Amino acid sequence: MGFYLYGHSWGGMLAIEYALKYQSHLKGLIISNMTASIASYVTYVNELRRQLPAESQRILERYEANGEYTASEYEKVMFGEIYSRHLCRLAPWPEPLVRMIRHMNQKVYNTMQGPNEFVVTGTFKNWDRWGDIKSIKVPTLLSVGRFDTMSVADIERMGTLIPNARVSICEKGSHCSMYDDQERYFEDLTRFIKEVETGKFV
Repeated sequence: MGFYLYGHSWGGMLAIEYALKYQSHLKGLIISNMTASIASYVTYVNELRRQLPAESQRILERYEANGEYTASEYEKVMFGEIYSRHLCRLAPWPEPLVRMIRHMNQKVYNTMQGPNEFVVTGTFKNWDRWGDIKSIKVPTLLSVGRFDTMSVADIERMGTLIPNARVSICEKGSHCSMYDDQERYFEDLTRFIKEVETGKFV
């Protein structure tokens, strides 16, 4: 019978890994706001960084040089100029997202990712599946926000490599498009599932 596997952000990495090994169990795959390699992500997120005002870039560089990632001035730039534009564009943030940030296990995050979005030193820094995703044959939905920390061009490229894939671009959305472009996000998600269920997905 199979089931639908959904992965958002780094969960999208897990979804890709599962699909590469066990796709015979899947009816459909949803990769939400995740590119096919960490190197691609780092390249793009640093493009976003270079769009910051010069003073904000200097603040980030100054505190990063000393490993002071929790300094109030540093966090003010991260939350006020990065996360508010590219993580979630709503103000205030939805309660579940606030709760996630509040209770996030920083030790696990640091082990896997590193100190933050720009400083990727963790265990998955070399993860790369660009050469493998062509073997994913199940119906696949690739969702990305126009203002995402993931490159829209990367997700579109994934859509050309995965044989049976569709790309959904949430024009108002960021990395959490399920919140800040909710209508488009869930409209495309439900349409994808309905079309797979009825055999109309092409």
